[in-house]
Amino acid sequence: MINNTQSQHVLIIGGGVAGLALALFLKKAGISCSIYEAYAYKGAAGGGMNIAPNGMNVLAALGLADKLAARGAVTQEHCFRSENGKVLARIPYGNTRKYGQPGVSISRSALYEVLTSEINNAGIEVSYNKRLQFIEELPGGVTAYFEDGSSDSGHILIGADGIRSKTRSHVLPVGPTPSFTGIVGVGGFVKLEKVPELTSQDLSSLNFTFGAKGFFGYCAADTGYAMWWSNLEAAQPMSEAALRDTSMDKLQEEMLGIYRDFHVPVATLIKHTERPIRQNISDIPSLPTWHKGRVLLIGDAAHAVSPNSGQGASLALEDAMYLAKLLRDGQADYKKVFTQFEAGRKQRVEKIVAEGRRRGNDKKVLSPMQAKIRNFMMSVFLKLFGIKGIDWVYRYKIDWE
Repeated sequence: MINNTQSQHVLIIGGGVAGLALALFLKKAGISCSIYEAYAYKGAAGGGMNIAPNGMNVLAALGLADKLAARGAVTQEHCFRSENGKVLARIPYGNTRKYGQPGVSISRSALYEVLTSEINNAGIEVSYNKRLQFIEELPGGVTAYFEDGSSDSGHILIGADGIRSKTRSHVLPVGPTPSFTGIVGVGGFVKLEKVPELTSQDLSSLNFTFGAKGFFGYCAADTGYAMWWSNLEAAQPMSEAALRDTSMDKLQEEMLGIYRDFHVPVATLIKHTERPIRQNISDIPSLPTWHKGRVLLIGDAAHAVSPNSGQGASLALEDAMYLAKLLRDGQADYKKVFTQFEAGRKQRVEKIVAEGRRRGNDKKVLSPMQAKIRNFMMSVFLKLFGIKGIDWVYRYKIDWE
């Protein structure tokens, strides 16, 4: 049985973006928590990401926006090109007057470092190598049991453990599971000194190139680095061994075979890649519910979004802030809070998930004629509608007060 000192304690399963941000907001709300992460500290693992203005506004509420901007690269626009370098459209992006914050491109490891440093400064406990085994709900609380034989109890449990969430199997024992989208994401980091062709405008843009053979994106990232990413169509997901293969020769041969003739600086970026990234891109169908009893899912555990949306980290940050606010104001009525959370978030995130899937379709391999038609249509519609089509995503804000 849970005693009174534990009555407001929150167990967070998962030490990624959603879990760490939630813990920091709970600290602001005066609610205690513990974080349990299945793996060792992530360190330099992972690829890159863009945190959109809506996500940066969440980080600003934690006092971390300036730290993130200093570690990454502020992005001012989206630039869309054909494979020969012709600009199809330029769309303003980081309008601070309009949205409050710019977009920032950064490595996942740098984001973790900033969040983890803040976690440590706040005195919040993070336990690593704690793989969830099962969850037991009790009359007065919930207990998480881990594979190493340890356990912990709290008032509620939040599953922030990603697309392959173990917590999800408690909420939905026979619910949907992640499925491979037919895309392998490939990318890497490159020292800026190795790519002198990058212009100052390139370094302040998210650059998207669409060709018949595929899609290639690049931008500035952490201080002194650029990053690039691409989608490769695949009938089957790559094996774990293949995903861990960091052989540069193999990656360069494969990618140059596709993108050698793309405009400058695509080939240069590939040739000078230092830290290659490969990942199978999966998503999960809409879940019928995000909560059961004292357990709630957030972030990718609830609504895995394709990297094509550019919103994965930002949505996780939004979830964390919104949930912490509801818990702060909910007088420990977790049933009401969980219902409010799902009602307040589901429509927005599922619309963004759908948009991410649509963007993925725009990046498929096409015939040369199909690619020309696709690029012409993109040019017309992007110039006509531009930022208007995505404005509703960026201007979303949560009032903490």
